[in-house]
Amino acid sequence: MNSIGLGIHGTGMAADHHAYALAKSSKFSLVAVSDDKVASSRDYARRHHVDKYYGDLEYLLSDGSVDIVIVASPTPYHSSIFPYIASTGRSVIMETPLASSLEEARKIVKTAEKEGIFLFPVSQMPSEPLMKYVYSLIKGGTLGRIEEYTLSWSFSSPVKRWMSNWGEKEKCSERGLFLESASPAFDLVSFLFDKERVTWCKEIERGVEVSFGKGRLSIEDGGSGFSFFIRGERGEIEGKNGKLISVKIDREDGKRFDTETIKSPYSPLPGWYDDVYSALESGVWSEEKYKLPLKSLEFILETGKYFG
Repeated sequence: MNSIGLGIHGTGMAADHHAYALAKSSKFSLVAVSDDKVASSRDYARRHHVDKYYGDLEYLLSDGSVDIVIVASPTPYHSSIFPYIASTGRSVIMETPLASSLEEARKIVKTAEKEGIFLFPVSQMPSEPLMKYVYSLIKGGTLGRIEEYTLSWSFSSPVKRWMSNWGEKEKCSERGLFLESASPAFDLVSFLFDKERVTWCKEIERGVEVSFGKGRLSIEDGGSGFSFFIRGERGEIEGKNGKLISVKIDREDGKRFDTETIKSPYSPLPGWYDDVYSALESGVWSEEKYKLPLKSLEFILETGKYFG
């Protein structure tokens, strides 16, 4: 069986991780790359052994060996280039975040449905074994009623700089940058806590902090990782840098025990991208083309209802 050819538009950090993941795939192969700067495209092709490179998206879309397009260009350009790609009938793997505003995200989804193409956003945190385990403790009642939770999502690229570059200078309580740029983190709150209502949002020294019901989510500059602490009436669970640190549950005899149930790490980079292509290889690809299979996208489109 011939591999499915992918072309990638954009050559930033995320594009590198797509290339590393695709190098391990038996079903997909990276056959072409384009970037508005042909020198960047040429350098990317050299580093990742891609046969063809272009200085314009139009040339990439004219390449008959490209079956699927990965959009890894800066987020503000997603909404303008997506209709152009969709009009060719190609399916799209869209780098997170989907768009730089809720309205633009809606337009992208409507275009995908209209053209009948498969749109696959990268964010997949709820599919991680660790997150499924945390979810089971919450939804199964093991922790009892949730009394407090804190989640932190940190970026290696400065959040403040993104805010300036994207022209999102409004207060963080208004919908905009932090809904879209941190969609994986908002997605996780949705997954774990049933879309709890956002009650307030404030700027902190290195980013923002958002309140969801009895919990807080911080989105910060510096580093790259995810950590959490969840406390319920019958126990608590803690994770840091993608690893489960401890689970403390009250036993029936009133005593508390500690355990490390899951030791497999959650690593957004680059393991996250391996999961993207593993998911597609394992059958998601065979679903109807217009379906949008990931919870993160659903949450992006619905979150406006939950803002105070």
